[in-house]
Amino acid sequence: MTCLAGASWVQSNILSRMPDPALRVLVVWVPFMSGTRQAINPSVFPDRRVTSLWDPNAITSGWLSGHVTHQPAPTWDYYLLFGAGARWGAAPGPVLSQGGTVIGTSARLLAAIRPLLDRAG
Repeated sequence: MTCLAGASWVQSNILSRMPDPALRVLVVWVPFMSGTRQAINPSVFPDRRVTSLWDPNAITSGWLSGHVTHQPAPTWDYYLLFGAGARWGAAPGPVLSQGGTVIGTSARLLAAIRPLLDRAG
């Protein structure tokens, strides 16, 4: 599954290599690809800066499609990168970088996050 590959990539290439305590990752797991809450493996993201949430009805996926990605299908296996000053109102922002699949856009994510962490560190 590409979503687990993307999650493992984020852990190995961002979280493990960039120890900045200001970095936070919010992961929303949705029930696509026959996923269940029990299928979420906490060892994928052992980092304390990660908060994992389970969305059994994929409400976040539909909301992101309608308000952020504007794609007709549900949004999943997708990242949104925000700077320290981001705020959530009617829509989150400002979005500094976004893309999906996470593994398919990993180079873009890494290029976008490095300058933020360099400034913070």
